[in-house]
Amino acid sequence: MNRLNHWLFSIILGIFSLKYLRAFNLFNFFLAVVFTILVNEIILKHPSILEAERKGIPWYSRRTWREEPFGFIFIGLPLAFVLSFLDKIFWILILVPYGSHIFLDYLCIFETYSLAPFSKFKKKEGIGIFFPDDLFKKSENSKRWAKRIKEKNIKGISENYFTLINIILLAIALFY
Repeated sequence: MNRLNHWLFSIILGIFSLKYLRAFNLFNFFLAVVFTILVNEIILKHPSILEAERKGIPWYSRRTWREEPFGFIFIGLPLAFVLSFLDKIFWILILVPYGSHIFLDYLCIFETYSLAPFSKFKKKEGIGIFFPDDLFKKSENSKRWAKRIKEKNIKGISENYFTLINIILLAIALFY
């Protein structure tokens, strides 16, 4: 999934979670947005890309164990636990973006390693619903995925349809 979908979906789940806890206000909404960006970019994506490049992993498989369920257990849960001593809202601010990132990646057609770093068991490429795509300007990554999908005859739906669903869900979350 592209950044926009990761961010929107995480923010939507954060809003619903904050409303459920009766902790939704402008400041906590701002925190949800900031933590969505921090968790997705600083904790998950940036280190994964650097590690994958260092190890020579191909562009279509640039996921590391941080973006798998054990990453959630070994990084997300302890970080949320430690920060929850400051305020209980950090459970939501850390775990919602972390968990939603993993969930959305498993909806995509690229391969994932569910038991990483302990096993090489993987969800094969092509199993999933969505293929990576950009809504506006097609990035180099989006173009490479389009070519790979055509070459390997992989079936899927553009994640741009999920973006539309996210926009509708965001409206519902904000005005419900």
